[in-house]
Amino acid sequence: MDDPLNANNDSYDLEGEPAGGRGGGDAIDQMISQFQETVSQTRRKMNVIPHLSQGEVKQSVSQLADYYEEARDLLERIEDHVQDAPNAGKYLRSVRLCTKDFERLSQRYEKMMIRDSFNRYLEDTNNAISAQRRSALLEDSLVHENTRSIEEIRRTLGETTDTGGMIMSDLKGQTDQLKRSVNKVVDTGEILQESKKILDGMARSAATNKLTTALIILLELLIIFFILWYKYLSVAE
Repeated sequence: MDDPLNANNDSYDLEGEPAGGRGGGDAIDQMISQFQETVSQTRRKMNVIPHLSQGEVKQSVSQLADYYEEARDLLERIEDHVQDAPNAGKYLRSVRLCTKDFERLSQRYEKMMIRDSFNRYLEDTNNAISAQRRSALLEDSLVHENTRSIEEIRRTLGETTDTGGMIMSDLKGQTDQLKRSVNKVVDTGEILQESKKILDGMARSAATNKLTTALIILLELLIIFFILWYKYLSVAE
């Protein structure tokens, strides 16, 4: 279905005269001719915009607004000049036709701008929704990442706790072993003390035996000496 906003209305005439057909020395005629040309450019731009890409539409809409504002300014200038002109009567019908045509152009322009604004609103809304969706996905990804990090930390803590328990058990076993070794060392020290006492006693006993043996030998030598001396005396008598 054809869009009434896109209908070709380029055939703009005032009383059957072609656009730009009033070119003369009169300033009002020149402004009317310029107004016709500006309106024709505005309509051509309106017909082209629906067939443009999204990126080209923005620039074309900006140019369309410039054309529209120029046409309105020209119409206001024409009306002001006609009011002040001494021969204003011959331009009244042309001014009415210009006014009616600008009204039709304004209706079409306003509808197109409303539709363009709506399209921009939809685009902005879609962009906002996409941004919110990306933000939600990013937040969800961060939540999952944080959850995985927490699970990893909990697993690491569990492993650390298990390792700490094993180390404590090993340390306890080593402590018991050290205690047993200390007890053995203490027992060995006591045995060494007892052995030392025994050795000291044996040394004293050995020294006593040696002294006793020396005394006995000395006594025997004295006895032998007396016996020999006695025999010698006996022989001498």
